[in-house]
Amino acid sequence: MGVVYRAEDRELGRAVALKQLHFPDAALTERLVQEARAMAQVNHPNVVSVYDVGATDGITYIAMELVTGESLRAWTKTAGRTVPEIVEAYVAAGRGLAAAHASGIVHRDFKPDNVLVGKDGRVRVSDFGLAASRAEAAGEGEDDVMGTPAYMAPEQFAGRNVDARTDQFNFCASLYEALYGERPFAGQTVPELADCVMEGRVRAAPAGSKVSEALRAIVLRGLSVKPGDRFPTIEHLLEQLGRDRAKPWRLTSRVAAVLAAMLAIGLVADWVVRDRVAGTIEEAFAATARQTDRAVHLLAGRFDAMSNQVYTFEVMRDVTGHYEQSEFGLGDEADDEADLLEIHDKLASADWQFARAVAGKEHPATLAVADAKGRLLFTSAAPDVWKTDLVQLPWIRQAIDAGSGNSMTLMSFSDPQLVATRVLGPETQSGLAVLFTRTLTVGGVPRSLFLQIVSARQLLDDIRLDDKTRLSLVALDGTADGDVPADLAGYQVQSVLLSDPLVAKGAPIGKLVMARAADSPLALFPGARAVFAIATVLALVVASATLVRARRITEGRV
Repeated sequence: MGVVYRAEDRELGRAVALKQLHFPDAALTERLVQEARAMAQVNHPNVVSVYDVGATDGITYIAMELVTGESLRAWTKTAGRTVPEIVEAYVAAGRGLAAAHASGIVHRDFKPDNVLVGKDGRVRVSDFGLAASRAEAAGEGEDDVMGTPAYMAPEQFAGRNVDARTDQFNFCASLYEALYGERPFAGQTVPELADCVMEGRVRAAPAGSKVSEALRAIVLRGLSVKPGDRFPTIEHLLEQLGRDRAKPWRLTSRVAAVLAAMLAIGLVADWVVRDRVAGTIEEAFAATARQTDRAVHLLAGRFDAMSNQVYTFEVMRDVTGHYEQSEFGLGDEADDEADLLEIHDKLASADWQFARAVAGKEHPATLAVADAKGRLLFTSAAPDVWKTDLVQLPWIRQAIDAGSGNSMTLMSFSDPQLVATRVLGPETQSGLAVLFTRTLTVGGVPRSLFLQIVSARQLLDDIRLDDKTRLSLVALDGTADGDVPADLAGYQVQSVLLSDPLVAKGAPIGKLVMARAADSPLALFPGARAVFAIATVLALVVASATLVRARRITEGRV
């Protein structure tokens, strides 16, 4: 009935689409003006805008929005179009129809050729040439059969009243064709097609179709023979299409939410278990600390008792009662040397087995005796070694200078000062040594020193209450002996200060380090809890984002 030109609106400086009749015709002029009025009543992004209607040289025209693009039919046939893309485009067109219905307009000829897809991707409904107000559509009689047969509803074939549900049928017939590549109703002629439409004989889905049963059910409801069996409004139809299109997003949201919940439960469970494990470990540490105090005092008490017995030996009385004659002018150094040698020989020949066995078979003690000047007279580790200077050991010097002093000391077996005394003999030991020293004084003057040296591992054995708790003794200089690992990741750690029980104020001699693996469900690998926490947050973000996306799709905002 006419032709469309690209034209220039000189007043506003914009390109427009100019639709005009081929020649003057009163009936067609009325239809064109009616189309312009219908389109002008609908202001929506998915409906082509109308700018003006008029006549020149007796020819009526409509000035409309120029859409550079293609028809929805041509767009759909582009290779690679997916079902979600097709549904999205038709949902956009459906919004244009919904806007027309909201303005009281029934299109009556919706089909893919009457929908334009611009190069900007926006879908716009056009060609409202058969549009009518709802009142006009409802008042049409049997002779008013209008529309394109391939997409017409039963009421259109029957010439009955049409309404917005008729557009819904036209819409679903167009969507069916886009999804399946064939029209929903068979028929080589209009009567054959009308029979299939009136009887609701929809074709079976082609083999290998990618259209889901849920989506097909939505489209078929819109193709119901009775208008009352269709969706109440096209908005309801679009909502269902949106729900179907949003299914992958909702599924993703649910999966992400479930994953987030599982991760959160895991974190909470780990937190609870870790708290309980921490409590159990603290109890184990407290018990070990009490045992440590008992073990240290017991070891010191055993040394004290043993040293009391040792000082009853006749040879120890010789040591205590020895005075160098040369200091009193009664002899020379050679005589004094001979006396010391005699005492050394007596000490070397004495039976020290009972005393050495005090620390046990696994950790036999080294016993040593020194005179009032701190000279080594005997060491059970090397009976032939004597006359080395013990005064270079700080606590020995302190005891001699003070005239008294019993002590318990932690020192590395490899400490140069201790090694230099040769009190440990030729064998090299590793780890820490626990050195007990008893100073015997007469009249405030030190007369002899008795030493017992045991491996710190003996003390650790006495302290250890279970196999799960790692223990290490650490001397004041930082030297450690025990099985606490260097890498404490994943361990709960606590330290207990060790004090010398042989002195009144209990001077610190080192510390006991306790470590125990804080096992929990998430102790899978280093940083597991951080990974689970980050994964939980990411899962929540994905769940929220996809849920919002699904809602926007369902509500037609995307």
